[in-house]
Amino acid sequence: MAERKVLVKYYPPDFDPKLLPNNHRPKGKQDNVRNMLPMTVKCNHCGNYLYIGTKFNMRKETVWTENYLGILIHRFYFKCTYCYAEITFKTDPRNHDYIVEGGGTRNYDPYRDAKAAEEVLKQMRANEEQGDSMKFLENKTHDSKKEMDILDAIDDTHQLNRRQTQFTPDMLLKQLFYDLDALELQEEWEKSKGFKEQFKVKRLSDTNEKEDKTMHSVTQHLKQVVVQQQTKQVQQQVKPKFIKKQVCCEKDGEKVGVTKEENKDDLTVKQENQNQIQSLVDDDYQD
Repeated sequence: MAERKVLVKYYPPDFDPKLLPNNHRPKGKQDNVRNMLPMTVKCNHCGNYLYIGTKFNMRKETVWTENYLGILIHRFYFKCTYCYAEITFKTDPRNHDYIVEGGGTRNYDPYRDAKAAEEVLKQMRANEEQGDSMKFLENKTHDSKKEMDILDAIDDTHQLNRRQTQFTPDMLLKQLFYDLDALELQEEWEKSKGFKEQFKVKRLSDTNEKEDKTMHSVTQHLKQVVVQQQTKQVQQQVKPKFIKKQVCCEKDGEKVGVTKEENKDDLTVKQENQNQIQSLVDDDYQD
């Protein structure tokens, strides 16, 4: 029974590969491929826009008359979806882009303009440096400084990455557990603090100095008011300005008690009034 997959072939001694028929493809042959549109194109025939990423059945051929540093250039043919007009574009290996050849117009792309502007600036710089050695040295110094800044930024990034790699997952879990424990302790402390404040007994030693001063001033004011009121009451009362004294006299050989009245001086009356006012004030303050 013959093998289903031939792995070993027999070549006779008189085998000559030059006698084999030439199966090379002709250079002008085209291939049918399924390809996406790499850019937005406007059809010149009907004005329809064909957007980037649209799939087409295209015909591909190799442009043998053109190349860039040995890189082959390919041309693609496809048709508009509205009017079926043929549009062609080819590869541009020099600029890593595509060029629309016929049948359509490429839409504006700011990225291409930025690249073109960069090339123009490079050309202008080369022209300036060609005849001026000082300008060449200045540009070279500026470039070296820019490279040093880039290297410093890369160094910082490497150091940051090293720090992050040194922080292992186990260390991260431990840090998370420590944070959770600290949070629980904080919550318990706040709860206990609130509980103590609810059942706290206010003592004399706990009062502030400001409250003591306020209470003292209020007490003094009340005392003054009471003194003024009691003074008015005492002044309104009519008191006798004389003193009754019992004097012992002899009458017919017998001792007889006689009541005698003597006038009070002004100083004595004033002293009595002050003593009475002070006693009344002290009684009211104690109450």
